[in-house]
Order: sequence, then structure tokens, then C-alpha cells
Amino acid sequence: MRADDNLPVMLWTVRPDMSCEYVNRAWLEFTGFPPDQALGRGWSRVVHPEDLARWLDTCVRAFDAREPFEIEYRMRRYDGEYRWVLDHGGPRYSPDGLFLGYSGACLDIDRRRRGERDLARALERERRLRAAVEEASRAKDGFLAAVLNELQPHTQAMATWAAHLRGKVVASSESEALEAIERSARMQNLIITNLLELSHLAGRAPLARPLNEPLLSGVRVLVVDDDPPARELLLKVLEVAGAETRSATSSAQALEVLGDWHPDIMVSDLGMRGDDGYVLIRAVRSLPAERGGCTRAAALSVASEPQGQQAVAAGYDAQLAKPVEPVALLATVARLV
Repeated sequence: MRADDNLPVMLWTVRPDMSCEYVNRAWLEFTGFPPDQALGRGWSRVVHPEDLARWLDTCVRAFDAREPFEIEYRMRRYDGEYRWVLDHGGPRYSPDGLFLGYSGACLDIDRRRRGERDLARALERERRLRAAVEEASRAKDGFLAAVLNELQPHTQAMATWAAHLRGKVVASSESEALEAIERSARMQNLIITNLLELSHLAGRAPLARPLNEPLLSGVRVLVVDDDPPARELLLKVLEVAGAETRSATSSAQALEVLGDWHPDIMVSDLGMRGDDGYVLIRAVRSLPAERGGCTRAAALSVASEPQGQQAVAAGYDAQLAKPVEPVALLATVARLV
């Protein structure tokens, strides 16, 4: 019996040809091998098949370079269970410098490796949960910002139109009612603006337009309708909101204005005599961008006509029912801008 047979560490020595010449009692007890099965090439049979190529490559490279090595791999225990071990090895030399092979020691690190694996899994679960929570938070904030952005043009339009009508009425009761509507709309807009500014600071929404600035200030709108009273009403509503306006009574005239004036928005009746709004929007969408092909457009149709899908499929970005409510018109144009 050698003195190191009493050590709790698994010790081994191999010859220059990598054949095993000695393993201590701890190694034999761990593997359950009798000494005759461990010596020679038998010691490699305890390495997990999935780790064998890596283990062999590490050993060969170290032997060729005569350098120490360290490797972690799974080692089969006497009961057939594979456990992680840390194997250290170093070259051995005779007193006169002759290379005699390697000696080393194996440490059972299975509990540590399993703890690291469990920790890694827990960290990955925590990472995924945190990512899911953050994504849900972004989705919630994005939804809120989208709702606020859809709601604000309507609120601004109500305030704008109420202020305009208040200047036209004489009766004090009607003026007071319109003032109350305007005040309420302005308060709602202030709340929406504050919420959107908070979303903007979080990087999730654009800043809102101040209510004291005209809703459609600097926005060019082309109105296409061959019905004079309807056309004039649309122009008046848009101008009250601060928009620059021009009008056309046919598709040909609209295309001419589109190329010369470059409006931001086109509002077109679908039921014009001679040619309808579908012909117009197809012609617009066939134009290059610099001639107005990308102009945002809203369609006007009577309530009995199919709503939404047909006009949008033809190339319009939105559709409004006639007769058009002023607030709905201003809100739609503001949204398209």
C-alpha cells in the first residue's frame, strides 16, 4: 500500500504513452473499478462519452507540449451516475530530466457545478421574466400613448370649433354653453398633453401640440368636391382650424393642384359626377412621390355607401361619412398629418 492511498483525493499517474500505471484507493472506490481494469487504457472508460473527445484532445495537447493541464468533465461513479470532476495533471521527470509521463488528481465538483447550473437557470428565468415584464410595460405605455394620440385631435377640434361658434352666437345662454364646452375640451387636452409629455420623457410617445397653437397651423389641405355648398363648408371648417386650403371640382383639376401646390392632405368626395374619388386616388397613387404620390388622403362618402374597407383598399388613408361633422373632419386631418 502506498501512503497516498489514504488521501481522500483521487490520484493517478500515467506513462509517456498515456497508459495508466497507478490509481489510488479513492479513485478505485469512486469508480468501482478493480485495479486490473483501471491500469493500462482502462482509465479512459470512466469519462462520459460526450466529454471523451474533449478530454482526449486536452491530454494529447498537454503531453505533446509537456505542459500542465486542467479540465472539467463528467466521470462515471461506481453506481453508474456521472459526476463532474476537476482534473489537474502535470508532467513527471526523472532526476536526470527524462520525461516519465504525467501525474494528477481529480476533485469531485459535481455539487458546485450543479449549483452553478441551477443558478444559471434561475438567472435565465429571471432575465426572461424581466424581459416579459418590460415588454408588457412597453406595450401598455405604447397602447396608452396611441389612445391619447387618437383622442387629442378630437379634443382639440372640439375646443377650436366651440371657440369659433362662440364668436358667432348672440344669446348669452348659448355662449355660456359653448364656453363650457371649450373650457372642458381645453382641460381634457391639458391632461392628455401632460400624459403624452410623460410618455415622451420615457421615450415612448411624441410630444403633443399645445392647444393655444392652431390645430392645423401650417397644414395644406386640398378639398375635392363638385358640390359647392359641401365644398365651402369643408373649407370653412379647415380654415377655422388654421389650415391653408385650396379646392378642386374634378379629378383633373385636383391632380393639377396636387402637382403645383403640394398639399399635405387631400380630402375627396367619392361620388363626384363624371369621375369618382376612386379614379382620383388611383391616379394619385400612380404619381411619383415628388408630384404628390404619397399625399395622405381622406375619402368622403354618404352613410349608405360601404365604409372604410373599399376606400382604404383603393388607396385612401381614412374615410368619413357625409354630412361630415366638423370635429370628425378636423380630428381626421390632424391624425393624418
